[in-house]
Parts: sequence; structure tokens; C-alpha cells
Amino acid sequence: MAATEATPKHTFTQRAADGGLGDSEILNSNNEAGPSPPKDADVVVTGGGIHGLIYAIHLAKHKPGKLKVSLVEKNQKPGYKIGESTLPLFSMWLKMHGLTGEYLLRIFGVKDGFGFYFLDRENQGNYTTLMSFGTPAPHLSGYQLERPISELLLTLFAQRNGVNVYHGRTVDFKASKVEGGIKNTKIEVAQGRQGQPATSIDTSLLIDATGRFRQLASKNASLHRFEGWNYDAFWGYFTYPEDESKISLRNFEGCHTNHFCFPEGWFWVIRVLSWEGSPTANLMDMLSYLLDCAEKGVPGDQVPSTAELAKMFGLTYRWVTSIGVACRNDVKYPEDIEEYGSTEAERKFNYFVRKYSVISEFMTNFELIEDLYGPRTTWFVRKTLTYQSPVVSGPGWVAIGDATGFTNPLFSPGITANMSTSTFAAELTHKAFEAAEKESTADLAEASIRSTLAPYDEFAKALVPGLNQMNCFNYVCFRDPRLGPQVSSMWQNLASAIGGFGSVVKNFTLTPETFLPYALRWRWGSAVEQYIAVARHAIDLIKPIPLEEPVPDAIVRDVIDFANKMKPQAQKVLADRGANIRWGGFFSCYDHDLNYIEEKTRGDTFTRQCSHCGSWLVLRPDWTLCYTCGVERTAEEATIKWYPPAPAGMA
Repeated sequence: MAATEATPKHTFTQRAADGGLGDSEILNSNNEAGPSPPKDADVVVTGGGIHGLIYAIHLAKHKPGKLKVSLVEKNQKPGYKIGESTLPLFSMWLKMHGLTGEYLLRIFGVKDGFGFYFLDRENQGNYTTLMSFGTPAPHLSGYQLERPISELLLTLFAQRNGVNVYHGRTVDFKASKVEGGIKNTKIEVAQGRQGQPATSIDTSLLIDATGRFRQLASKNASLHRFEGWNYDAFWGYFTYPEDESKISLRNFEGCHTNHFCFPEGWFWVIRVLSWEGSPTANLMDMLSYLLDCAEKGVPGDQVPSTAELAKMFGLTYRWVTSIGVACRNDVKYPEDIEEYGSTEAERKFNYFVRKYSVISEFMTNFELIEDLYGPRTTWFVRKTLTYQSPVVSGPGWVAIGDATGFTNPLFSPGITANMSTSTFAAELTHKAFEAAEKESTADLAEASIRSTLAPYDEFAKALVPGLNQMNCFNYVCFRDPRLGPQVSSMWQNLASAIGGFGSVVKNFTLTPETFLPYALRWRWGSAVEQYIAVARHAIDLIKPIPLEEPVPDAIVRDVIDFANKMKPQAQKVLADRGANIRWGGFFSCYDHDLNYIEEKTRGDTFTRQCSHCGSWLVLRPDWTLCYTCGVERTAEEATIKWYPPAPAGMA
């Protein structure tokens, strides 16, 4: 057998059948330390969501074999969560660990940038647009993903790297003793639902990766809310149309994370490949096979398509659409709101659909899927989204991810911006332990750990307020359809480039040495000086205007003029760094010098639909087969189209 081949196996399916193992049992059987948590670990992570897994993997890969890590997750298996769109930072982290599009596009949907539709509330049916196009697939692929499959993949990857991941087990926070120093903490793991005995783990550090529940962070400080409006979200899952051409929106492409923006908030539209209903053991076999392919570097065309993998491993899949609204919580709803549906989420979702004719027409292409993720999962609601944990570490513990705070799903910061906390904490964990081990007493060891983690505390303290201001800036610019394309969305990407994105656009590659500095600096550009000036100017002028009133033309013009005045300063920062970004290819509506051209509708073409199955495919000449259905495509169908034309040697 050639070195670039991998053998499909049915190890977990057979093991589950032979032993009558349930989901948590088959998952826990894959741990290096066995199916039950060991009594000793350097680090215990509570919460097996994406940030707990990113932390554990980054910790294990940063210095392989150095620390023993156990992760404890209460659910029986990776389960449903919202948060399906990702950005290049996440893709580059995966790429850094050998997980690239050849393998991941079999299980995830592709993400090729953003599509924005800025709706005119006062002139129904009118809207402006701005499209940003993604990354060239020979360098990097973007992903729109279903969380259960992504977290199952990362669970298996963590286990391959020596992390013990235990599902169906719960940390008893009341009984646990969390103290500073080395091996002064005792974590009590409660009895499992399947009758697994309770156990104690001696450890040095407990990581709170429990997300918005903040199980440990909440015991140290109440959450902080920001001044002004907050945000509520209402969403559901819908079919995806077989024929996108019937969607009448200008320049609509399902490979984008699409947005409808209006004064009260915005709708997301995300095309997701769902594996819901597939047995856990079968999924583990498929994902293990793909991880084997990644380890061996199997070329893309030699990896079975999604359809072929489903047949090989006895799985089911379907394309679904995540559609939801993230609106300000100061919206005044009509008195007859109960007539819009049977639940709060359905009513408020439908209220905005009916209010905006563009969205109403768009939704005729989609049908609601009832209970996709089990009973009572037709409609979802989450209130007052934005919060911050004032304290993110203390003696014997550190909070990461959404346990440190969250702002809004706009521009997908939950996974991508917040993974800076997960990876920063992971690398500082090694430094903290190494410094503490040199101290002679427990008190000195804890003082050393506190000193090492101080930069983390300061970073987390600044991250969430910056992202909150970013969201406020974008929301005030949703008030008029001219402001989105000419101010907020353009500046968001310009600031992102200054924050770090401009330094990676040549090959979209980060290394273990460069990843963390990039992640800490990037922050979606929210800490960039010129961006902050533009954002505050817009907020100061527009925020005081009542939501029900239009923004006066003079203020709209003032905001646009100020943003344009600041633009050369931002461009100079990039030029001084030697960052030559193809803005005309990255954006519709802009040329390479960032001049706004409303009638320009295209940029670089990095994706195209399969002529057979309709799946969105990244363009790579060496990938001649559709990774979804396996049908061959022509050379033209696999070739990037640079628009405007790229310089010689770039194409």
C-alpha cells in the first residue's frame, strides 16, 4: 500500500456493537488513560466545547508529553451549539496542525467570505450590498460547520495527542477544592449517568471552559453588562434550496456567510452540512479515517467524497440552513406580536421577516425543519447576549473562551476572536508551571503563577470591551443603507488587515511560533487606532438618535466623510509594513485603492458550484473531483478567476 493511502476501519462501530456501548462509553474508550478519569492530572479542563478542546490541543501540541491533561464534559457526546461560521484564524490554526481542506471539506461546508445586504427601512425593497471574498484554496479554506461534528473531530484529535476526554461526567464544583500552587487542587468528578463511580483528581489547574454558564468564573465575580442596549437572538433551521438561481437577491452565493442588516439588527444565513442522526461510533470511524488521511498527506482527489464516506461508514447527511436574527433588545414590538407564532422565538423571528420585504421574499425559498436536533429544537432563543467576566483567573483556575465574555455573533467572534484566550492560556500554562516548579514554597509558587498569568488577565480585560464597541459601531451603521458598505463593513476589514490579517495574505500560514502573537494582535481590528476613531465618531453621532427615526442625511454624510478622511492614515500603516492587499479582488464595490464604486459587483472568484450536485466548491486545479458528490469537473470549473486580473505569477 502506498504511503499516501489510508485504510478505512470500523473499529468504533465494532467495539460499540460488541460491548453494547453507548455514546459516552465509546468516546471514553478511546482515551490513552482508559475509560475512567485518572486520579492525577496537571490540568483539568471542565467543558468539552470548542474552546476547551482548542485549549487542550494547543497545550498538548505546544510541548508534547510535558503535561497530563484530562477534559471533563457533562454531555454524553458532542452536542448542538450555535456558532457555525468561522474565520481564517481558526482555519490557520487547523492548518498548523495538518487539518486542511482536503479532509475538512468532506464534513464541513465551505465559507468564502461575507455577503452583506443593507436594507432601507424607509424605502422597502431597496438595499445596498458589499461582498468580501475569501481565501484562495491552494493556501487556505474557510468553513461553515455544524458544531457536533467539529467538536467530535477535535475530541478525536485531542485524544490522538494524549489528552484524555471524558464525556458523560460532571465536575462537582461545590465539593471540589480549588487552590493555588502545584498539585494543591482536588477536583471531584460526580458519578456518571451510566453508573460510573465518582472520582477525585489531584491537579494544579482547573480550566473553566463552560461557556456562558461560567461555572467557576461566576463564583469569583458577577458578570458585567455594558452601558446601552444589549442583544437578543432568535433562530431556527431550514432546508437549503436545490436551485440557488431562484433566489432573487443580487450576487447571492450560499458559500458566503450572508447577512441582512437593518436598523434593529441583522439576520444571518449560513449553509451547513449536517450529520445529525448518524451514530456516534460510525462518525468516529469516519473522522478517524480522515485524520489518518491528514497524517499521511493523502491528496485531495484520493480522499473519498462526502457521499462516498457516508456509504462507507453508514452515515446520513443533508444540507441545512441556519437562519436567525440578532436584534437590539430595545426594539418595540407590536401589541399583536402573539399572532406571529406560537413561541417567543418564532414570533420575533417572523416579525422581522414580515417587516422587511427583501427578507420576506428571500424566505420563500426555505422551509422550516422541525426538531432537527431533537425534541423542542425547532426554535431557539438567547437573551442579553453581551457580557464580560471581570475576573478570568485566580488561585488554581483560569477561564477561557465564552467563560471570559461574549458580545454578538456578528463577524463570528465567538470561536475565532475568543480562541485567542484559549491559546494564550494554553501557552502561559506551560510558562506558569515551569516558573512555579523553581520556587521553594507553595506561596512562592502561586505568586509566580499569578505573575505569569497577569498578561492574560489584562488581555481578556481589554478584548471584550473592544469587541463590544465593534458591534455597537456596526449596529449604528445599520441605521442607513449607505453606511454599511461605505463605512462599517469596509473599515472592519481594513482594521482586520492592520491588526494582522494583512501580514498573512501571501500564504495564509501561521506556525507554532507566530500563531499566538498574531491571535493576540488581530482581535478583528478592534484595537486599531484609526478604526477606533471612526467607530467612536459614528457611535457619538448616531447612537443618540431614537431607533424609530431615520438618521438625517447630514449625519450620514458626516460619518462617511470622516471615515474617508481617516482612510489614508490606515492605508499608510499597511503600506509602511509592505502589505500589498488586492482590495479590488477582496471586495465588490471597491478598487485596489479602496475607492468606493457602487456598480462594481465582483471580486476574485475562489468558489463555484458543482454542475452535478450544486455544492459550493473551492477552486484548485489539482482537485478535479467534487469533494461532495465525487463527480469530475472541468479544468475551467477548478480554476480561480482573478478580478481584476492578478499580476503575473500570482494566479
